[in-house]
Amino acid sequence: MMKQLLHASYRSAALVMVALLAGCAGQATEFHRYTLPLADQRPAEPGVSLPDSAPTVAVSSVRLADYLDGQGVVYQTSDIEVNEAQTNLWADNLSAQLTRSLQRTLGDQLSDHRVLGETLAGDRADTGVRVTLSRFQGRYDGLAVLAGQYQLRDAGGNLLTQQHFDLQRPLEDDGYPALVRTLSQGWESVGEQIAAEITRQERSNAGADASANRSPAPSTQSAPAGSPRGTDGS
Repeated sequence: MMKQLLHASYRSAALVMVALLAGCAGQATEFHRYTLPLADQRPAEPGVSLPDSAPTVAVSSVRLADYLDGQGVVYQTSDIEVNEAQTNLWADNLSAQLTRSLQRTLGDQLSDHRVLGETLAGDRADTGVRVTLSRFQGRYDGLAVLAGQYQLRDAGGNLLTQQHFDLQRPLEDDGYPALVRTLSQGWESVGEQIAAEITRQERSNAGADASANRSPAPSTQSAPAGSPRGTDGS
């Protein structure tokens, strides 16, 4: 009788343990997926017809450091350690989002330019834009950090300028949503810097072309009327 009671007790305990484990296993992991607001959520502006002579800007796909090129949002936990989030993920490829966002910012800032992807622009681009990101993450001290470099190239592929950028912005709130919004704001600022540099380069080139095409003033010196040079007129 005692053995039967013990057996029943052990069996009941085992069933309870199995039920608890099944309950834990049944709890679904909650994933959060994010897009850059400027890239995917802002309504499009009405299109403006541009003349065929409008300068064209070609934007290459943004290149990412290897540790940024994953599905998870990256968070820096110390001066030397970074972690990729397992449940806070990018809803779309990060490079693609950044490229679309950059095109949008340049289009807004350079409203008299055609801003296209590198593939669409082909060999028609007057200016090519290439960006490499080495940092695009949250940091343990409550900052969103962005760093990298961009290049501008002319229609022939020659390097016009190469500039570095390093931005740090405080988060307005805790959590990944605030981090993504702050990173997006920083990225928009980078796009504005690039647009300003494109404008500066174009003005500089226009000034150089104007100087090169300016003809020298004709000489006003002439021989006395009615008297060839080198004679006394007799």
